Amino acid sequence: MLNSTRRIDGVVPMTAPDASGLVSAPPVLSIEKLVAGGQGLGRVGSQVVLVPGALPGEKLSVHIGDKRRGVHQAEIRKIIQSSVDRVDPSCSIAGQCGGCQFQHQAYPSQLIHKGKMLQDTLLRIGKLSVPDIPAVVPSLRAFHYRNKVRFVVFKEGSGFQLGFFKRGTRIPIQATDCLLIPEPAKELVAKLARWLSIQRTLPVFVESLEVRWSEFLSQGLLIFRGKGRHKHQARAWLEAFGSPKEVAGFIFEYAQSDRDRGSKISPVIAGQDHLIERFHELTVRIGHRSFLQANWPVYEALGEKLLEWGEDLKGHPVLELYAGVGALGMTLARRGALVTMVESNASALADARRSATLSHVGRCRFRIGTAETYLASANTGEYEAIILDPPRTGLSPKTIQELGRILVPRIFYVSCDPATLARDLSRLSSFGYSILRIQPFDMFPQTAHIETLVELTL
Repeated sequence: MLNSTRRIDGVVPMTAPDASGLVSAPPVLSIEKLVAGGQGLGRVGSQVVLVPGALPGEKLSVHIGDKRRGVHQAEIRKIIQSSVDRVDPSCSIAGQCGGCQFQHQAYPSQLIHKGKMLQDTLLRIGKLSVPDIPAVVPSLRAFHYRNKVRFVVFKEGSGFQLGFFKRGTRIPIQATDCLLIPEPAKELVAKLARWLSIQRTLPVFVESLEVRWSEFLSQGLLIFRGKGRHKHQARAWLEAFGSPKEVAGFIFEYAQSDRDRGSKISPVIAGQDHLIERFHELTVRIGHRSFLQANWPVYEALGEKLLEWGEDLKGHPVLELYAGVGALGMTLARRGALVTMVESNASALADARRSATLSHVGRCRFRIGTAETYLASANTGEYEAIILDPPRTGLSPKTIQELGRILVPRIFYVSCDPATLARDLSRLSSFGYSILRIQPFDMFPQTAHIETLVELTL
């Protein structure tokens, strides 16, 4: 006798008995669209089902699993009707590491659906009246674009490997052939992987390796993170790599114990602690503790658009919050704007100062502090425009409140997350701001992430 299978909130599970007592086929979903995170959305009755790896227009036989935040998660069992935009992933571990959500989708289609995802998010979460969104600005390269990637270091067999965690787990998988890394950097990663694979033990405990790459100088920066008891052990280990010409510097960021994690223990450095990049006419210094944009050519394209929109700011005071190494603010300052850069990361602000000197850019002031703290001291009428480039979490309620108090005539908001962008734009609209123009950029091909520049006016 067959065991009965419980229905979950009206959704038929993978193997549900029909009236005759026989097990029915898995449900078939028609995928309507892609949503945040890159999953396909379908429905069984009134229930919403999200499916990783699905594409709009497809019919899929699925295994429906748990319900999270009001929607069911599912996995593809069989593609009954495939999208014309479906392609075979180029990577051997696509779908396993969780880094690339769209390798099964042709690149032109990725751009189209990212634009639709952005529009849908702004309308659904922000309840915003959104102007027509232009086509997403594509990346110059659909692969080999990431100049920053972090690997987990793990023991396998008698040696060590570089890899990523499998999607949704803490289980590492070997991944030195990642197709998002520039070819020269990939060759460097391969050398490191071979060296690690023959190490039987390590004098320090290494958790991860971040590889940063400068296309301007064709040099990399290697940042190891982990734990160690003595600095001399870490230094000897770094020096054992030798001095390959393509490596500007080795850095070991370490804690002596788990309690020390995140504290400001001086790193061990062999060689340089920074990279140099070009941002249009600017020379930009990026230290190992400063944020580095992953797709530099697309970041430059975003800077060009900001310069185009803000070309009339010459001679006007501009405030840049979350300034990082200051590339966007310096771009406007070079054209005559009076820019005040505010950044809470002291290392990044120091890089911004040095970059301004290297680039012969004046008209800049540098202030250490958080956006909330600095805005609290700002006055109405002090600035003509504000540049915002917050982290993925978006603006804090206090920042929104202060922006609503000083009411700067124009805001340029750079966002890496459509959901928090929609939330923040909705809150700013309550103070009288509206969207003048918007432009999405494909900073991260093969993934569901999208970068967006928005200009708001009172």
